[in-house]
Amino acid sequence: MLYTYPHYYKKFQCTASECEDTCCAGWEIMIDKKSLEKYKKAEGLFGNRLHNSINWREGSFSQYHHRCALLNEDNLCDLYTEMGPDSLCRTCRTYPRHIEEFDGVREYSLCMSCMEVAKIVLGTKETVRFLSKEDEREENEDAYEDFDFFLYTKLTDARERLLEILQDRTLSAHVRMELGLALAHDLQRRIRDGKLYEVDAILERFGKRERVEILRRNLERKRESQESSETSRYALMCALYEELEKLEPLHHHWPDHRAKMKTTLYENGKSEYDRQRREFLASEMGERVELFLEQLMVYFVFTYFCGAVYNENAYGKYKFSLACTMLLEDMAQAVWVQRGRHSNQDEQDNRDSQDSQNNQNNQNNRDAEIWLADLVHRFCREVEHSEENLNALEDAMTKRAEFGILSWMEALEEE
Repeated sequence: MLYTYPHYYKKFQCTASECEDTCCAGWEIMIDKKSLEKYKKAEGLFGNRLHNSINWREGSFSQYHHRCALLNEDNLCDLYTEMGPDSLCRTCRTYPRHIEEFDGVREYSLCMSCMEVAKIVLGTKETVRFLSKEDEREENEDAYEDFDFFLYTKLTDARERLLEILQDRTLSAHVRMELGLALAHDLQRRIRDGKLYEVDAILERFGKRERVEILRRNLERKRESQESSETSRYALMCALYEELEKLEPLHHHWPDHRAKMKTTLYENGKSEYDRQRREFLASEMGERVELFLEQLMVYFVFTYFCGAVYNENAYGKYKFSLACTMLLEDMAQAVWVQRGRHSNQDEQDNRDSQDSQNNQNNQNNRDAEIWLADLVHRFCREVEHSEENLNALEDAMTKRAEFGILSWMEALEEE
């Protein structure tokens, strides 16, 4: 068995009662069958409490005021305290670790729905390295009887190229995202036509130094062969947000939070959106955007892209990653506006000493790290922890005409 994981994987440590947004509140915690059987046999006073704290029909822990029934006032788990760490169900034992399984391969990542993980991922300044180790453990071959190993190898090769492109800091983040989109588009055509033998040539082309020039020429030809769509970033983002609003909310605060950001971003029209975006990108926060986009794209692509081996939709997986990243970019802009654009900072800086300015800048940096992590963990909690939401967003990226390749390219080129 081969195990792969990002280099920051082992940095995670649960902060338990110190957590700023406990994972034991705000959503339904599902219990695996083995744990349910164990809980049925629990005895004594705590056993009675445990039986009464489970929704047996749903197979989940009950909630009181949107908190797990076993979460105490100190934000600690009474099940853990009373019955030990081995008593935890699979969800509680593994979260925020995420596992993707393939034939002979197990890929580990950390879920940014956890606030602490979001801080780790977004706080990673260096390019992400992916580490692998192997052991002699045998996999159940029957579980992967219909596994298309040839497709899987091409997907892993494509993902390696995508990650290399997405972390090429000689290019702007949006150009990298465009290149990745074009690669995924060309790859999908070969999957559809049964021409996987042509994938190596595609990956070689996207590895060339002149890949941006090749992309621009191909896009120009595509534009000439189609009617002009005149798609703007504003129009694309409005359509993306519409899809986001269709998803099932998992946390009771999310619909209100989402609605406020939509009002800030889009309800005053395109000209106001464009003006607001220019201010955001020109601000101190705008300087963070490049790394923010890079780490988000790397996170989503590593986690989900190779899952296309099960549905043959590599293009949809990439566009899902792109949609999440661009939505989070706009949401960061919305929160920045809602926080007041730090409009009084310049006046304050004029009065402060150099040391005070440095202290203020350091504090602003720490504040930004916290609210960006908070934004991302809220979004990921809503999108990534519902199979229905994941599938619905990927389906929309695949089926809606508004999300064709030229719409994305024109939105990404718009600065």
